[in-house]
This record gives sequence, C-alpha cells and structure tokens, in this order.
Amino acid sequence: MKVGLAIRQLLVDDTPVQTLVSSRIYPEIAAEGAVPPYLVYTILGNSPVDTKHNTPIDEANIEVISVSRSYGEANDLADKVRAALDRANVSVAVGEGTVVVQSIQYTNETTEVSTDRQYYAAVQDYTIRIKRL
Repeated sequence: MKVGLAIRQLLVDDTPVQTLVSSRIYPEIAAEGAVPPYLVYTILGNSPVDTKHNTPIDEANIEVISVSRSYGEANDLADKVRAALDRANVSVAVGEGTVVVQSIQYTNETTEVSTDRQYYAAVQDYTIRIKRL
C-alpha cells in the first residue's frame, strides 16, 4: 500500500526523528531483536472517498508506535513523529513513483507499558488522505 511507503519516507526524511531512530522504522511489526528506540507503523484501514469534483482520494487510518525503554524518550519520539506528520500536505517520492499526500490529521494518542519486555510505547493515530494517481 502506497500510504505506508509515504509515511515511512516522511519519517526517514525527518532529521529529528532520524536522530533518535536512525533506520529503525518498521511496517506492521518490529524486526526480531530490534533495539529501542524504534518506530512501527500499521495501516488500520484504507477507504475510497467520494469528492464533489470526482477527484480519486483514499483515506487511510494508521497507527505510529514510538517504542523506547523509557517513558520520556517514547513520548519525545512521539512528539517528533507528530511534528513530522501532522498537517503534512506534500508529494512524496517512493520508489519510481510519487504519492500525493493531501493531508495528515493527528487524531489520538495513548501510552502502553510492557513490564514483561520493559518498554514504553506511545501509540498515535492519524487519518491520511492521499490522491490516487
């Protein structure tokens, strides 16, 4: 799904995010043995949207999970992710194509704690509108 590629590229291209996670940005599930801090993004759903001008738009709901061994760092990373994504309106080069991101809207955030694995996760929800080309 191109929306996932666009989200990953926006995060990879953001210097404050990269400072914390380097290339540790994973679709759906982190790589086995991934060392925090890292990000995981999940596409929860993708639906076509009717517009009055018949413009082909898809609206996707995603989660971006900021994982760290400390509460403060997980939330700091989540703040940087939000700054990189919220209200974005850009064209993103992915592979040999382009994804036109019409808008990204931050909609919710929760924090999860795993005492078994000793990590904190800031889970952010976004709604993304992309133009189908």
